[in-house]
Amino acid sequence: MRTPYRIGLAAAVLLAAGLLWTAWRPGAPAPGVVLAPGLAPAALAPAESMAVLPASDGGIPERLLMGERYTDVVSRIRARQVDGRPLFANEQAFAQARQQQVLFAAGVPPREAAASALADPRRLQDGREWIRYDLQVLAARAEGDRFLLPLQGGRAAQAEIDAVDMVDGQYRWSGRLLGPEGGTFTITQVFGDQYAIGAIRTPAGEFLLEAKGGTGWMVDSGQEFFLPPDGNDTISDDGSHLNHAHHGHKH
Repeated sequence: MRTPYRIGLAAAVLLAAGLLWTAWRPGAPAPGVVLAPGLAPAALAPAESMAVLPASDGGIPERLLMGERYTDVVSRIRARQVDGRPLFANEQAFAQARQQQVLFAAGVPPREAAASALADPRRLQDGREWIRYDLQVLAARAEGDRFLLPLQGGRAAQAEIDAVDMVDGQYRWSGRLLGPEGGTFTITQVFGDQYAIGAIRTPAGEFLLEAKGGTGWMVDSGQEFFLPPDGNDTISDDGSHLNHAHHGHKH
């Protein structure tokens, strides 16, 4: 015969499981996913197409989830520098950047977009999506790490980094989109200029992004520049655009 204590304990377990399922329903961000301001949970891709990211806040510490790999990742990231200074001033700044998992968020007001260093009359009127971009998300990530990459149409995919390269002070992250649709991405950042540029290739098409000072845009490649035949995406010395990039529509 069950004692009242055992019956009460079983009921508590069932209640907790029911609350967890209610809070984490299909289509909502998985526990441990931290959203950037402006990116509503409804904008995320369906949960079944995205693996759960390591929880670094409110869950199992990331260093325990990653094991020995955590020490290797941290040492390589903390060695990154800009103008002779480390990218992260201290451990707290690094930890905060690891917690932020969404690379950028849409929903920039027209007045803020117009004040962007990248704004011009054509870009403000051609329907492109203006975004708030966070350089620190990729700055705090190495090969094998994952982050959320927003896509056109209010969706987002989980992306995994395959390679990180540094050329002339420019850091380049490249990798793939996880999930049934797949895709690839390449993003280059120049921290001294607070500048980023990249391409996201999906079955639905190629999308380009550019950001400076935390504000930028994402657009179908047919509306902006595209890479030359040699594929050179090196950023020019003034950190303003791709070297040899062609502007306008493809011919």
